[in-house]
Amino acid sequence: MTTWIFILQLLGTVAFAVSGAMTALRKQMDILGVIVLGLVTAVGGGMVRDVLLGLTPPAIFSDPVTVAAAVIASVLVFIPAVRRRLLKTRRIYELTLRLADSLGLGIFTVIGAQTACGVLHDSSWFTVAFLGTMTGVGGGVLRDVLAGDLPYIFHKHIYALASLGGALVWVALHHWWSESAATIIGVAVIVAVRLLAAHFRWSLPKAKEEELI
Repeated sequence: MTTWIFILQLLGTVAFAVSGAMTALRKQMDILGVIVLGLVTAVGGGMVRDVLLGLTPPAIFSDPVTVAAAVIASVLVFIPAVRRRLLKTRRIYELTLRLADSLGLGIFTVIGAQTACGVLHDSSWFTVAFLGTMTGVGGGVLRDVLAGDLPYIFHKHIYALASLGGALVWVALHHWWSESAATIIGVAVIVAVRLLAAHFRWSLPKAKEEELI
């Protein structure tokens, strides 16, 4: 793993850990709950990917630096002065959570696609994009399930589709452009789509309440 990819992975880890820890704050969990939810959000998608790739035990079990980064980020969120600031208004909470979650989604989707491509050298573009998407959304799904919420990807804005779109962009570009350019563009596409979807309230069609039995 190159240095800049390692730094990017740490940034994604911290971003996802913050989103998990903030969800735990909203659920009024204690510090252990905050740490567990932050850690699961940060490493869950990568674990799902590694299991699907047959890489057991998952790489996270031999990566104490990433685990430490997630734990430290979660503890920092729990510090009284920090959590009071984050919970001060609904707008501050939602904006911080949205930014952290979008950045984590973008980074881990692309890193997941890179990992899948490196392991499955002759795999199809669909397999690589699918595993990248699973890496991106897996941690958030586990976070929401443990927090007792309907997983975000099933009802909020454009989430899994943003991840899939960025993974496909990386798949399309990495053969023709440099790895760094493909990675930056793939992450940027996911973050931009997520933030635009949240701002403009873009969502997939849903069953209407009056249609339900």
